[in-house]
Amino acid sequence: MAEWWQRLVARIIDIVILYIINIVIGVIFGLFLVASYSSQTGASGGFLTSTVVGILTSVIVTALWVVYDFFLVKSKGQTVGKMVMGIKVVPVGQMMPPGGLPTDMALKRAGVTWGGWILNVVPFVGWLIGWAVVALNGASQLWDKPLQQTFADKFAKTVVVKIK
Repeated sequence: MAEWWQRLVARIIDIVILYIINIVIGVIFGLFLVASYSSQTGASGGFLTSTVVGILTSVIVTALWVVYDFFLVKSKGQTVGKMVMGIKVVPVGQMMPPGGLPTDMALKRAGVTWGGWILNVVPFVGWLIGWAVVALNGASQLWDKPLQQTFADKFAKTVVVKIK
């Protein structure tokens, strides 16, 4: 099984990649969709409130995080972070099938791994709850013995193993 620190570093690498995407989407939506008014020129721009843009951003970013994990784990068994750390997701007790991880396993794992991010739609404290849910899933490997599976791994019947 992969060491907990390898999985942690892989998760941090993936979070950095995904959070950059999150920031870019938030800035783009904020600039073009949030209603604004210039008292100097009388010009207005955007057409949505910041709350609606925040909800829309949270939904889109959650979907992108799940899609990122789903497609990479389904096809290669690895996200970018897992590639860097030399670890891979495989079905419990089996080798990786030739066509990659089965679709249902990859989708379940990605959904549970990153799905908590959708809680960002909750005003004021949603970001904290979203991070807490994602972090709790990642930390759950620490008390699972002997396979060190996260909640997502248990739900999808997968395990992360060292490959180098």
